[in-house]
Amino acid sequence: MPIPCCSGKRIGQKHLFPWYNGDYFHNEGYFRRERIPIFTVLLVDDEPLVLEGLAFMIDWESHGFRICGEACDGEEALNRIQELSPDLVVLDISMPVMDGLQLVEHCTKVLNVPCRFIILSGHDDFAFAQKAMTCGVLDYWLKPIDVEEINATLGKLSKEWSHPGREEAGSPPAALPLAAAWTVLDADDPLFAAEDSLLLAIQAGDGTAIDEAAGRLCSQMELSFRGDREASKAFLSNVLLELIWKVMEGEMTSPAPDDEHALSLPVLPNRPERWPDILASFARETVEQLTRQKAMTGPVGEAARIIRERYREPLQLQAVAKMLHFQPAYLGQLFKKQTGMSFLDYVHRTRIEASRRLLRRTDLKIADVARTVGYADPEQFAAKFKQWMDMPPSQYKNG
Repeated sequence: MPIPCCSGKRIGQKHLFPWYNGDYFHNEGYFRRERIPIFTVLLVDDEPLVLEGLAFMIDWESHGFRICGEACDGEEALNRIQELSPDLVVLDISMPVMDGLQLVEHCTKVLNVPCRFIILSGHDDFAFAQKAMTCGVLDYWLKPIDVEEINATLGKLSKEWSHPGREEAGSPPAALPLAAAWTVLDADDPLFAAEDSLLLAIQAGDGTAIDEAAGRLCSQMELSFRGDREASKAFLSNVLLELIWKVMEGEMTSPAPDDEHALSLPVLPNRPERWPDILASFARETVEQLTRQKAMTGPVGEAARIIRERYREPLQLQAVAKMLHFQPAYLGQLFKKQTGMSFLDYVHRTRIEASRRLLRRTDLKIADVARTVGYADPEQFAAKFKQWMDMPPSQYKNG
């Protein structure tokens, strides 16, 4: 099953998911999700100001990159590379303990790690740059930072790496953290029951049950995928995305971008023994966010609740407005102001989210899934699914 990544606009998703690419936002302003690979990058430099400049002056997310960590010297960088397995490492040449070229040579010739490297240096020396390129370095950026040059390089890499079937020089291995695929599990695989147990623990807000459920899910992944770490990592990434979507379903306002409660997708290290703690911690953050949402009241919250409970029915704004004793036009305007999407768009989004679960977990035909979530016409369902997921339901179901 492919892993869909999310992107959104106008209802607080950008602050909620800082690793989304703004270029993926729908131009009409409502939320849409796309299956876009997210590439991780590790920044390495012994000057804190350079690290800060790289992090804040470069719009990594707009090119599909996400900073997964930082390091201040070669030895620390080596440990972080082995722990995080980033797709790209941007590193300085002159560093204490182990310089940049030594680090690159050790990673490529001794450890044989799959990540790619870009050198950042104040050495404007052709011979020096040439030596770096012979070590497998993709590019050579000079200090001070040239934002346009860096954006051009990232744009090129993102375009090339997003098509793993092509053989451009410097393309990373096809098995990327969020672009991986796994063997499609049977609908009755115990792993889905373990995932449901975690969701129930989150709904109950039970911290002890969350810890136990997270541990069981990670243990079951080992069994279901027979020790395939990449497949397990891909599945767990999807679970984390599902939790973020669960929070998004109840997002009724547009919090400030610097909201201290904003959720951010955690980076999964290459050490499976750490995954239960990471999953449990993120699940508890989800509980806190959902608890804050439950405190929200008002007609828009009530309308959204009705949609989530009755999305299978032919819902109309007029009928819901009558139930809540509001004028339809006023409720429609208020709904769009607070959620960033129209009443009808919210209905479609809720139905498509419900359909994803059925497509992923059952053997129902697409036409049956369409009817189950409220679409009498399977063609309309297929069109809406593609609009929101950027792929037809048949492709999503078959992986």
